[in-house]
Amino acid sequence: MWIAIYYVFCYLVFGYTMLLMLSYLYLVFMSRQSQKHIDVNIPDDETIKYFLQGSPLTPAVSIIAPAFNEEVTILDNVNSLMQIDYPNFEIIIVNDASTDRTLELLINEYKLVEVPYDIAMKVQSKPIKRVLKSTDPKYSKLVVVDKEHGGKKADGSNAGINVCSNKYFVCTDVDCIIEPMALYRMMWLVVNSHRPMIGVGATMLMSNGCIVEDGRVVEAAVPNTLIPMFQQMEYLRSFLISKLGWSGINALPNISGGFGLFDTDVAVKSGGYDPTSMAEDVDMMLRMVTYMKNTGQDFRLAQVPQVCCWTEGPNTIKTLCRQRIRWARGLFEIISNHRKMFFNPHFGPIGAFVLPYIFIFEFIAPVLEMTGFLFMIWLIFTGGVNWDSAILLFGMIYIFSVFMAVFVIFCDYSTKAVNWKNTKISYLKLLLVTLLEPFIYHPLITYCSNLGYWQFISNQTSVWKPIQRRGVKKKKS
Repeated sequence: MWIAIYYVFCYLVFGYTMLLMLSYLYLVFMSRQSQKHIDVNIPDDETIKYFLQGSPLTPAVSIIAPAFNEEVTILDNVNSLMQIDYPNFEIIIVNDASTDRTLELLINEYKLVEVPYDIAMKVQSKPIKRVLKSTDPKYSKLVVVDKEHGGKKADGSNAGINVCSNKYFVCTDVDCIIEPMALYRMMWLVVNSHRPMIGVGATMLMSNGCIVEDGRVVEAAVPNTLIPMFQQMEYLRSFLISKLGWSGINALPNISGGFGLFDTDVAVKSGGYDPTSMAEDVDMMLRMVTYMKNTGQDFRLAQVPQVCCWTEGPNTIKTLCRQRIRWARGLFEIISNHRKMFFNPHFGPIGAFVLPYIFIFEFIAPVLEMTGFLFMIWLIFTGGVNWDSAILLFGMIYIFSVFMAVFVIFCDYSTKAVNWKNTKISYLKLLLVTLLEPFIYHPLITYCSNLGYWQFISNQTSVWKPIQRRGVKKKKS
């Protein structure tokens, strides 16, 4: 019996690995197809700016950035938002009852005073105490919302939606640094779409290690410490292969909560962000898709390959684990709450293909890997390991992961997603961390994912804690 279980498990792992590799190759193919389409149909930044800047039909955008205890970076990041090059936008900073000097710094720096404001509670959020605007005309685009503490970013985002009045809104994190041309790049896809564009995502990378001047990244650099370096490569894979690939079949399952553009009306009719959710960005995106499908409306989702946003990621194992445990709980929550969409063609390619892929290859993978690891330990102690087969399988997976890294670097180079400082050294760093990833980073993420699953199953209380910011490097004068 045990021999039969052994062979069944080995064949299961082998088959699963082959299917996973084939799915990655499919995404590689689709990402290249999407890039070819972009190369043909999307002009350079200056051409986009020329057409959109002078047009009265260019849609207005509200940028919503919730802030809770962000005194270390709040002024730098608001200044970054001020540097955005777009003809018609407003910045809505939502102070979620910060207990540090976040609100005080905003009031003093931008000369804010309370103003009367007509607030329509379109989506659920904690009460808004007051709305502040600047007495200085050069800060006329800035709106600061002071609200009761909601406990999660989703509640702050909803408060911003309640205040904004524009056709589209961008939801971002207040620690993010947005590229000046970001809105132009995203809005070009909106105005040139033959179908209503309800969401646009964009490539977002780590600001750790970058040099910032006047709220802008002036020198893009791969981080020098190991934990952020692993994440930088992970981000590149996610945005330039997975998301760009899925957008090619209009099946983008998630627009990052760190930076994404949405149709305000569709987001409101879908209920906005769920303040109780651990994966509010995926949850809202799936509810928007459900709303459009159930009402019989056609829609489009798209992804911008160029880097439009930089975010400061976890610098330590502790903060990284806390983040990934929360992400794992959020994934389990999505699987549970949106299970009717899975394998359901009514919801288009997202229901028929993408959500099954997420379930099989992202949700199940950590459990299978942990089981396989424990099974391998048992086989070692019982002398049941076929070392030739084990080494062959591991070598095949390892070589494939290196191939994926080389392809990601090629995508980054061909799309000109990032203008790296010391390009060759930057790419060499990314390649080197890929060689170490299967031994250090991937086991850590697998452990965090399983721990997150267990916390969700055992219904353990989760308290959202923001990442402690160190701030980015500033260029010396």
